[in-house]
Amino acid sequence: MTITATADVSAADRSELSDAELDYLFDLNGFRILQGALTDEQLAAINGFVDAHDMAELRPGDWIGDVEVHTYGAQDGVNFQNVIEGGPVFEELIDHRAWFDQVSRYITTGAHQLRIDECFLNVRRSGGYIPIHSGGDNIRFSGLFRWHSGGWAVGQINILMALTDIGPGDGATTVVPGSHKSDLSHPQRNWDAGIGGDRAIAMQEVHLKAGDALMFTDGLCHGSLPRINAGERRVLIYRYAPHLLAPRMNYIPSEELIARLTPQRRAVVMPTAPRLRPGRALHASTFVHDAVGG
Repeated sequence: MTITATADVSAADRSELSDAELDYLFDLNGFRILQGALTDEQLAAINGFVDAHDMAELRPGDWIGDVEVHTYGAQDGVNFQNVIEGGPVFEELIDHRAWFDQVSRYITTGAHQLRIDECFLNVRRSGGYIPIHSGGDNIRFSGLFRWHSGGWAVGQINILMALTDIGPGDGATTVVPGSHKSDLSHPQRNWDAGIGGDRAIAMQEVHLKAGDALMFTDGLCHGSLPRINAGERRVLIYRYAPHLLAPRMNYIPSEELIARLTPQRRAVVMPTAPRLRPGRALHASTFVHDAVGG
């Protein structure tokens, strides 16, 4: 079964629903599709960033300024990690109007501040996919999603932006609706076994047009199908979390980026600034761990 953008709440429909109705649907399904979240100009600028680099020449560990070339494994493609350092268009998305207020409502209940946990642009060619992972049974704070004592307790919300059309054969993201509330592990969830969404029960693939965004809780069981078509699947992912949870990759924003950001964006990128005595500087070697300790 596939989910297209028309199968979920469209931008027009959202304006006609109350917060209570939107909350119910998001709480029920664990995801929401945001049609036309990115403008044509934003899409062109983001894809232009990729086009400006020779993918065949890039290797994990390379740096493009403060953007790191990275991969989680052999099949998931190439990531441009810390991509908010990649130019103005990526900075615009930090507090993008298509999702920022929505994400903030779920995460900033009480004393929590919102921050970016991870942001990367992924390029994947034929054969690549992501094994299914997460689910409500998984004990991870990033997967927390519940209503507690009159407020939301949410550990992470992901915004996956389609930079190219993603349809049949393009390696679509897959989800198990409602699985963020499951007490049982998905029967086929085993990262080491490499089970893709095409072989997992109850998985539904999400088809998106370039510029659409999939908003989902990280507690939702999800993955992606193997890409069988020629060409590239390009997606941009911003993960938002409470500031009390340590960021996944722990990049320290550059002074140049911090200087450019608006106060709101600066607070999301670095909600808690490092505290150092006068004259002390941070050095990368300070944070190097050995294979056992790290």
